[in-house]
Amino acid sequence: MLKISYKIIRRIILIWQKIRVHYYKSFQNAVDITGNPISWQPLLITGNGRVKFKGKVQIGYFPSPYFFNGSTYFDLKGNNSLIEIEDGTVINNNSVIIADGASVSIGKKCLIGTYFSAVTSDFHNIDPEKRDSGDFPRIDVVIEDNVFIGNNVSILKGVTVGENSVIGTGSVVVSDIPENVIAAGVPCKVIRHLSDNDLIDKPDEPIVEHLELPTVPKLSV
Repeated sequence: MLKISYKIIRRIILIWQKIRVHYYKSFQNAVDITGNPISWQPLLITGNGRVKFKGKVQIGYFPSPYFFNGSTYFDLKGNNSLIEIEDGTVINNNSVIIADGASVSIGKKCLIGTYFSAVTSDFHNIDPEKRDSGDFPRIDVVIEDNVFIGNNVSILKGVTVGENSVIGTGSVVVSDIPENVIAAGVPCKVIRHLSDNDLIDKPDEPIVEHLELPTVPKLSV
C-alpha cells in the first residue's frame, strides 16, 4: 500500500513540475532558440540573442537539491550573444548562464552540478570612473567535451576548460584550465593531471600487497 502511495505522490509531484516548466516558457521573449532540451526544472531564457541545443541536452535533475524551489536561468544581452550546448550534456538545478555580447559554449557529454554559473563579462568596468559607462570586456567562455563540474562553480569571462577535466566544488575559475586535469580552488588551479588510476575500468589493486605484516615471534614450549 505504501509503495503504491509513493508512486502516486511522485507522479503528482512530477506533473506539478511539468506545469512549472511550461509556465516559465511563457516568459521567453525574442530569443532565437534552436533545439528542444529535456527540461526537468523550469528554464527561464531572456534577452535577444541565440540559444542552440544540439542533440539531447538535459536541464535540471531529479532527485537532486533545489529541484522544486528554483529554476535555471539563461540571459542573452545583445543580438550577438550566444549560448550553445551540445549533445549528452546535463546541467543540474539552479544554474545561471549569462552571455553578454559574447558566447558560452558547452561541449558534448558534460556533467555540471547545482548552482553552476558562467558569464562572459563583469557587467561593469572595474575602473571607478567608468563603472557605469557600459565599456567593459566581453569574452567567450568555452567548456570542451566531457568536462565534469561540481556544485557551486563559477566560470568567469574568457575562460576555456579543456576536454575531460574536472572542476572541484566551490571553485571560481578565472583563467584557462588545460585538458585532462583535476582543478579546484579560489582562484581555481590545477591540482594534478588525470592518470590511469582515475579510470573506472581499472581493477583495484589488492590492499594486502601494500601492508607489511608484523613478525610474530615463535613461542618456545
